[in-house]
Amino acid sequence: MSRSTLFSLALLAYHVAAQTTSTCDPRHNASCPNDPALGSGIYNQTFTSTTTELNPNFWNVTSGNAETIQFGNNGAELVIAQSGDSVTAQSTFYIMYGVVEVIMQAAAGQGIISTFDLISDDLDEIDVEIMGGNTSYVESNWYGWGNTSQYNAQYHKCDGPQQGLHNYTIVWTADQLQWIIDGNVARTLPYAKPGRYPQTPLKFGIWAGGDSKQPEGTVVWAGGKTDWTKGPFTMTVQSIKITDASTNTSSYSYADNTGDQKSIKAVPGNSAAYNLINKKSAIQSAAATWNSLTTGAKIGIACGVGALLAIIIVVYTIVCIQQRRRGRAEKAIADAQWNEHTSELMEYKTLMAKGHFAVSHMGHGEKF
Repeated sequence: MSRSTLFSLALLAYHVAAQTTSTCDPRHNASCPNDPALGSGIYNQTFTSTTTELNPNFWNVTSGNAETIQFGNNGAELVIAQSGDSVTAQSTFYIMYGVVEVIMQAAAGQGIISTFDLISDDLDEIDVEIMGGNTSYVESNWYGWGNTSQYNAQYHKCDGPQQGLHNYTIVWTADQLQWIIDGNVARTLPYAKPGRYPQTPLKFGIWAGGDSKQPEGTVVWAGGKTDWTKGPFTMTVQSIKITDASTNTSSYSYADNTGDQKSIKAVPGNSAAYNLINKKSAIQSAAATWNSLTTGAKIGIACGVGALLAIIIVVYTIVCIQQRRRGRAEKAIADAQWNEHTSELMEYKTLMAKGHFAVSHMGHGEKF
């Protein structure tokens, strides 16, 4: 089984041919933690102007802020405006082979590089790289174990990657690796031994290269020095869809330090990412339960609900009638008491007019 892959996204003001460090390289450290899996879930996100952030449940933003990561009608906008700016985000989950599909528009500008990549804990890497000054071609690339002496880049025809949205898809299996541009297979890499074929955790990134502070070779590769007075430079990501080929997997573990796909073990269970993606609200859960019922069951429930409503209506009607009767009786009593008090008041006024003080309500009738 292949080692898992972490997807990362970054927009930087520099480029390094391959990532040369890892927080824990399993080829040199036997105690590296398991990699959390995407598992059975499919991460599928379209970014719009209503999006407020890269969801922290699925993304670790390691470089960037509200000014460099914005959201517009066409998607997530990764922006760099001056030397040293960078935007980097990495998925919180890994895949064990699978498909990564990104619809994006590259940033325009000499020396600016827009890219996404998949990179592993032991530095296997798969890249799509687009130079801001090259309006006709995009680059595919890969590395094994962070070996920067490998020269695996190839260029592929693409019409105006900086002028509009294009679909860049990576299909990664145990047998081969394919780069697909706008539905057309641009490159196929057959499986090879570890170190010569990516088969370990990869991450996804977008970045820019060509800063004059970088080594001359890097600046030349990126297309020349960046003129920051022409910025800001923006890479737009409309959507990202990631599918893990592994199912019922919560995480991936390394059995040894060979870097071979056969050494990777899938830990069974639902992953955290899978649970988050498939989490439903109470209304959604109730709707799903209702939709799963047979027609007969739905009719039975409807009849039961109808009967219950009928009972509620009858009880409510009886209570209202009783309340009205009780109200009438109470009003009659109140009226009788009022008449009695009114009669006593009239008697009091009559006696007072005759010079008497009547207190008949106390049971006395003497004159004072």
